[in-house]
Amino acid sequence: MLGPAGSRVTPDVLASEVYTPGLKGSLQPDLLGAIRRRGLLAYELPPTLEALSAELAAGHPILVLQNLGPVSRPVWHYAVVIGADASTETITLRSGREARLQMPTRKFMRSWDKADRWAVVVLRPDEVPVDPRRERLHRAVLGLEAAGRPVAASQAWSAVINIWPDDSVALFGLGNARYSLGDPVGARAAWARYVKLNPGDPSGINNLAVVLGDLGCRNLALQLARETLDKLTPGDDAYPQVLDTVSTLESQPAGRDPGHCIPVGTANQDQSGRP
Repeated sequence: MLGPAGSRVTPDVLASEVYTPGLKGSLQPDLLGAIRRRGLLAYELPPTLEALSAELAAGHPILVLQNLGPVSRPVWHYAVVIGADASTETITLRSGREARLQMPTRKFMRSWDKADRWAVVVLRPDEVPVDPRRERLHRAVLGLEAAGRPVAASQAWSAVINIWPDDSVALFGLGNARYSLGDPVGARAAWARYVKLNPGDPSGINNLAVVLGDLGCRNLALQLARETLDKLTPGDDAYPQVLDTVSTLESQPAGRDPGHCIPVGTANQDQSGRP
């Protein structure tokens, strides 16, 4: 699964990451973690045969979990779906030591049903699935963030924005990724777009104020942070962060902002405001 997505690794190396001796097998979260630690997108597919067929048509192998035993005595088994033939009603799997196991589609579906139809496709971070579902794609990219892969996360959030330009989750995440990579200009573009779409979100405004301060726009940043703080109460979740931002900016030397410090929401900001 990792090879076609560009990551060459041997089973011996993977075993130390995903194999649990007490279970004599591997858990799904461990498999997903191994994918994400390599900067690749682990996208969990919708539980339909149509979703599998679409990814296969695009040349993407699919990792599935099967239950080869009865529900009362499950026999869990991972396999890789590499083909589906509607004319012969068969599914082709890389299964155990068999490179091309031909399984009747009905039999495969029964085994997949008993494993809750879990299926994952592994993609490069700048790729998207054939039929992307927004929440599923969000979870996949958030997994890259959790794995500490900001470069991959930045690429993946950009790919999401190419599909849905006004996706607030992706814009917020793209700003986080760019900021962690030391790209304040890119972070500002993403967060400015986010704030334009979500003008009442104090967390987004606070992030934008922080990065504006980093870019030398102290007065503009302080104005945004103070205005936001005035709308909050000490019991609000964002209050401590915004208060800290205000205090940090107030401690900086006062002076005129540079010419690139354009107020949020103006026509010239960040060109089109798009990241």
